[in-house]
Amino acid sequence: MGLRDRAPMSLEIRNLEKSFAGGFRLCIDKLEVAAGETLALAGPSGCGKTTALSIIAGLMREDGGEILLDGEDAAALPPWKRGISLVFQDLALFPHLSAGGNVAYGPLLRGLGAAERRRAAAEALAAVRLGGWEKRRVDTLSGGERQRVAMARALAAQPRLLLLDEPFSSLDAPLRREIQGEFASMRANSKAPCIFVTHDREEAALLGDRIALMDRGRIVEIGGGRELFLEPKTAFAGNFFGRGTVLPGKKLGIDGGGLVFVPRDAVRRVPEEAERPPEGKAPAGKTRIKALFRRAGFEGGLTNLELELEDGLRLLAEQPLRAPLPPRDRPVSWELDTALVRFVE
Repeated sequence: MGLRDRAPMSLEIRNLEKSFAGGFRLCIDKLEVAAGETLALAGPSGCGKTTALSIIAGLMREDGGEILLDGEDAAALPPWKRGISLVFQDLALFPHLSAGGNVAYGPLLRGLGAAERRRAAAEALAAVRLGGWEKRRVDTLSGGERQRVAMARALAAQPRLLLLDEPFSSLDAPLRREIQGEFASMRANSKAPCIFVTHDREEAALLGDRIALMDRGRIVEIGGGRELFLEPKTAFAGNFFGRGTVLPGKKLGIDGGGLVFVPRDAVRRVPEEAERPPEGKAPAGKTRIKALFRRAGFEGGLTNLELELEDGLRLLAEQPLRAPLPPRDRPVSWELDTALVRFVE
């Protein structure tokens, strides 16, 4: 069987529950991952991401609920019969085996003969750009090479479901970006559903077809990266992804009450000549505020600005990288494009 020969599967979770001493409770009412889809499970540390992954893999017993793989109840099966590949943060490679031996372990469990195991291992290693490395000892490999071996081992097992628990978090930034790109290419040739646990917001948007955002044991919002970054439905998502600011609407002169999410690109500095009457009135669909410029950060071709409103609340804005920074010694006029502002729960 080739790497693409296993029939496409899907994952569905219903009413999954797990309670712990101390009061923490995991509760996932419904979660679906389609064949070939990568779902990024994101959220802050301690929100339940790894717990959910461990329960799906069978490493931890749930208190109730269903885990269905293509309609089959996987919760009733022991871990080794679920057909799941799990890549840990520490990779958990077998130090006494070669790269090829590690990768061939899954085919061995599937009952393949020696020649088939070697062929499957060679194919999987080639898929992660380690062709011909079957005899290399894993303790001689770099961090990025070991990461590739771990991904090849998961791939060669032809899993019904692929689970990854922050596997790139220990890599430095340049290597992490390289491995992320290889992972995305590998997933393009795989039909197994995948759940990718991460606390990294950029990684979630880069690798996830959708993002499920968790907080305190529950999934609070699911959507695409662009949707959650720019048009979140909850204050938690707006704050977690950090592409804007969640504030009371009345503080910004926005009618309707409640909290609003203001994306960075909705805030623009008013040119000094336009601050003076009679040009000082904001155009239709926009509102004006006064705020102090406090600090700046740089990201790609943009400068991210942190502003302070009169009552001390923080507001984020952005401007082109080459634009001059605002003065720090006095409040500056800013214009809000209210069409880009969203009310959030």
